[in-house]
Amino acid sequence: MISRCLLGGILLLAASLPLSAAEKSGKSVALIIDASGSMQAKLKNGVKRIDAAKEAVESLINNTPADIRMALRAYGHQSHRRKKNCKDTQLLTNFKPIGENKAEVITKAKGLKAQGYTPISLVLELAANDLKAETQAQSRIVTLVSDGKETCEGDPCAVARALAAADASLVIHTIGFAVDVAARYELQCIAKAGRGTYFEADDADKLAEKLSAAVKTIAIELPKEVKVKEKKPGRLTLKNTTASSHKVFNSETGKEVGKLSAVTPSLKLPAGFYKVKFGNAYWRSIEVNDAETTTIETAIVRLPSASFRGQRIVDWETEEEIGKLSSSRNSMNLLPSSFNIMFGKLAVKVVLNPGEVKVIEAGSVKFKGLPINSRYIFDENGNEVTSVSASFSSATLPPGKYHLEHNDQKFPFTIPKGTLNIEIQLKK
Repeated sequence: MISRCLLGGILLLAASLPLSAAEKSGKSVALIIDASGSMQAKLKNGVKRIDAAKEAVESLINNTPADIRMALRAYGHQSHRRKKNCKDTQLLTNFKPIGENKAEVITKAKGLKAQGYTPISLVLELAANDLKAETQAQSRIVTLVSDGKETCEGDPCAVARALAAADASLVIHTIGFAVDVAARYELQCIAKAGRGTYFEADDADKLAEKLSAAVKTIAIELPKEVKVKEKKPGRLTLKNTTASSHKVFNSETGKEVGKLSAVTPSLKLPAGFYKVKFGNAYWRSIEVNDAETTTIETAIVRLPSASFRGQRIVDWETEEEIGKLSSSRNSMNLLPSSFNIMFGKLAVKVVLNPGEVKVIEAGSVKFKGLPINSRYIFDENGNEVTSVSASFSSATLPPGKYHLEHNDQKFPFTIPKGTLNIEIQLKK
């Protein structure tokens, strides 16, 4: 099997190789743009991701040879994420030489509205199918731009491998746009399985640069696997385990093949793609090779002041509940990705890295003298956060300024950093 260091060297070499006469012509590119809800987030420079992507597409189109045939496909742009639409994708422009459809591609890209889910597996299948009609193309390229991981069923890495096996001229490049660890892992796997290259960008200029590089980069021809009479199973190992157990599934069959935990941190498995469940989320596109060990390392999130009512952990992109922290279980093992910890209606975003133990700062405030009916707590901007009453007289909140409205009065209070518990007596 090829080592990761050797593969990295091959990728860099391939990206720098001069294009042959065949590569300079007869090339068709299926450009896929992420318009999921997470693309509404802002980059470090304050620009929304979706706006940066639109700018990058325009730059690409204006600086690409006119004879290259290109089609534009998007996903997540037709349905809001609350609809959980896993078929939200559309071919916006058909394949034509860029010299002929330049204005159309730019116009369609500028009209995208980021709002939905991320059905990467489906999009890859459809894009490969779009390219089948490009029979004169000596190189058929899928270039996928995504800021997140798969949010629907299926394993995009397993899909990429199957598509590449079915079409020797197909190349799948991926570009991670301001991605977290889990998304990067998945996109790297897709590119490797699709004979392509993984690129990364965090602003419009870099995205335009990487898009241009993806159009020019040739396929990676990996050494053929040497067939042996008897294949030895590989091993999947989980680092940073807790008392919780995590189910492991074969990505292609969907069948459960075992569990990983502190008691059984490692499993022997045949070569293939697997996914592991952490709470209600899946770490997808985990590849196990013959006679090799694949190690995944999770993160732990801990909330010492979690309330008995609990604080939900939700996926940052889909807003789906992943799990809950409470006074009876104030820590949880999660895949390294982005999540929101919900304090009533107030969301605190956390980005988890492999091996990290993330302690969430928050304090519990208890009110004395509350009536039976609910009273509401607001943040310093006047946004409703949560409610309390005589039956539920305490609330857990992140550090900040708040006020409670009671008997037509505002009772301001502050949760200082490092404070776990405070108590407030209300005037009668």
